[in-house]
Amino acid sequence: MDWEKSYRERDTPWDLGEPAPPLVDLLERRKIEHLGVGRVLVPGCGAGHDADAWQKAGMEVVGLDISPSALAVARERYGDGVTWLEGDFFDDALAAHYPVDLLFEHTCFCAIRPSLRPSYVEAAIRWLVPGGRLFGIFFLDPPEQNDREFGPPYRTDMKELRQLFTKFFRIAGESSPDRSHSDRVGREVLIEMIRKP
Repeated sequence: MDWEKSYRERDTPWDLGEPAPPLVDLLERRKIEHLGVGRVLVPGCGAGHDADAWQKAGMEVVGLDISPSALAVARERYGDGVTWLEGDFFDDALAAHYPVDLLFEHTCFCAIRPSLRPSYVEAAIRWLVPGGRLFGIFFLDPPEQNDREFGPPYRTDMKELRQLFTKFFRIAGESSPDRSHSDRVGREVLIEMIRKP
């Protein structure tokens, strides 16, 4: 998938134009109060809606994307309250330079090829400080694509998520979001995980 081309041509059907409803719900219910102040990473931040929501909740935020055009949209829409960072989530040097206390996953995991998922988990470990948290909205059952192609987004299930993450993370909570975008109702799961030392 050529993400830069998609953003340049404004062919971004995944962009909801607003923060993910489960994230809005999470922040409105103040379920993150116990996390304290820290730095949040939003990988694959795209046009920046989720990153901006975290920033407005009082967190220091790094919005990471591989597409400079996506980041240009994010900067234009939301300004410089977020650190907009062009780069690859899998880049070890970048992770070492920007350690984070919390990683917010929403649509990055489902956008990469399933064969890269173990590498995603390893990258998450490199970005997160020990004891850091991963909040993920995972897309379990994406609707079929118009072109009938197999992803992205690529589906997953709870068994795969547990197998991938539990070696390095302790799962602190799993729930179905109370709020979802209309075409994602019943298709998402919210998982909170804590990075093991």
